[in-house]
Formats: sequence, structure tokens, C-alpha cells
Amino acid sequence: MVAITAPSSIEHIPLVRCPKGANAGPQAVIPCIDLSAPGAAAAVADACRTLGFFKATNHGVPAGLADALESSAMAFFALPHQEKLDMSGPARPLGYGSKSIGSNGDVGWLEYLLLSAGAASSGGAALPAALRAAVEAYTGAVRGVGCRVMELMAEGLGLGASEEGRCVLRRMVVGCEGSDEMLRVNHYPPCLLPPGRDRDECGVTGFGEHTDPQIISVLRSNCTAGLQILLRGDYSSPARWVPVPPDPDSFFVNVGDSLQVLTNGRFRSVKHRVLAPEGEESRLSVIYFGGPAASQRIAPLEQVMREGEQSLYREFTWGEYKKAAYKTRLGDNRLGPYELQHAAANDEAATKK
Repeated sequence: MVAITAPSSIEHIPLVRCPKGANAGPQAVIPCIDLSAPGAAAAVADACRTLGFFKATNHGVPAGLADALESSAMAFFALPHQEKLDMSGPARPLGYGSKSIGSNGDVGWLEYLLLSAGAASSGGAALPAALRAAVEAYTGAVRGVGCRVMELMAEGLGLGASEEGRCVLRRMVVGCEGSDEMLRVNHYPPCLLPPGRDRDECGVTGFGEHTDPQIISVLRSNCTAGLQILLRGDYSSPARWVPVPPDPDSFFVNVGDSLQVLTNGRFRSVKHRVLAPEGEESRLSVIYFGGPAASQRIAPLEQVMREGEQSLYREFTWGEYKKAAYKTRLGDNRLGPYELQHAAANDEAATKK
């Protein structure tokens, strides 16, 4: 068992209620999409509209790449705390972090590496050679998954008639000078609840609830559970948290805040969280974040807007949004300050078409 050595107490890690009494099983609500299937674009678009989240299979990434990264990452996290800090530097924001998530008071039962996805740099140059090589190989492969997914998203939005339309999202992230791709490796050691706590009702926060600010996120984990997504409620049912069964052979895709804006709310970013493992096994997850260049304009794409439709968001650049995101808490509504009051007008325009 690997322990987080600094700080050692969980007294300041928040407890959350677990959705163990959920009425619907998770397999019934989380779409599983074969990326090579003929109807993949429509299925991706439907998942992005309803949940902002789906499982991707037939992705083409060799299992050996993920296995190599998992093995080398676990070896790194097994090192003494100071050695990990010496190798990567503290997370500011790139580097090695333990318990603290960002600089605004969020904490969780985890340790992590946050790296520039272009290479194992920005604090990663001194990482063990095996880990650097595994990060680079894995990043190249998962970037390809992200490209395929973004093209399917564009096709699902009706932009697949031309090469320019099909690639409009992908080209914001891959092949764009200065694009902001990152790789995050999260390690959640087993965690026991403090005495007197009811494990049937509560769990220890591994990573608090949040949405991802980028365009997309592509996640892969080992066999240990913990990830949950928030199902949005409506007039007939309240919002509720649903566990996501781990599947090391597949990837899980999140819609990010930026993609929500680019689609004018058609695709919705998904709120998610991680609970610390309760058994004897650690959870290890690796997330690829596809972000654009700092100067990239984030506003609804002209190609997706209907006649008479107004933007739900004021325009901003990725650099502005990322800077603002680093000043917030995890659970804050980061898009709130950018929202405009045009939803009712858009609904009226849609009914007249």
C-alpha cells in the first residue's frame, strides 16, 4: 500500500454523501460508444447533449501503453515525498501535488502529477526515464483518441459536410501553435474513514466536484472505482450522483466548459468528482486535457447557430478563462460570469422555425 506522507491527516478532507441508494444502475445511464461504428457521430452528439459524458471503445490505443504508464506512475508515487518533489517541483500549477488542489483551499485524498502534454517538461524533465518515456508514448496515442472524438463531435453537430467543418474543433487543440494540452496523473491511495463515520452513507473526497474548463477531457483509470458524474435533474427527478464503473480497456470522455460555449449550450460540461478508495487497492487515473491556445477566441461557432439564435455567453479567450478558473474553487460555476440572458429568446426562435 502506498501512503501519502504530507500532510498525513485526513481531518481536513471533506466527507461527501455517497449515492449508494441510487435507483438506476450506472450501466443504464452512461453511453458506451464504439468510435469505429457507422453511427458513432450521432451517438457522440446525443451523449454530449444529454450527459456531457460517455465511454469510448474501439479507440485503437494499445493496452501496453496504458499499462506501461500505470506501472511507471505507481513506481513514482511509491517514492518518498521529498524525492517526488525534487524530481518534479511543486504543482504551481504544473508539477507534483499532494492533498492540496490548486491554491484556493480545495483538498482531496490524492497525490498527482500535472504535466504539459507536449512533452514531459515544465517540471517533468527530472522525472524517471521510464516515466518520461511512458508519458510521451501514451500522450501521443491518447491525443489521437481526442482528435477522433472531436471530429465525431463536429459531425454530430452537422459540420461534417466539409473538411473545414469536420476539423474545426480538432484544429483548436492539435496542430495549433501554442495549444494548451495537459496530462494529469492522479493517485488515490486507500483511505479509512475517521472513527464514528458511517461508511454506508459517506465517503472521503478524493477530488471534489467540478467541471473541466477545456474543450474535452479523455480519462483512463485502473480497475479501482471512485469516479462519479452528476445527472442533471428536471421537473420529475432531482439531480443525483451516479458511480462510473471503471473499465481499463476503455476511455471516458468529458465535455468541457469551452466546448459548451463553442456549441452555444448544445453540449453540456459534466460535473464530476472522485471518492477515495475504500478497499485495499489504490486508484490511478490519467486524464488528457485538450485546451486551445491562449489567444483562441471562445464563442459559439457560427456554423452551429440557427437563424435568430443569440449567444448564451459573452466572448472570451482561453487565456482569460484559464486565468479566471485558477482563481476559483473547484465547485464554483466558472461559466456563470460569462452567461447572457438569451435562453428564452433562443427557445422562442426555435419554435418558430
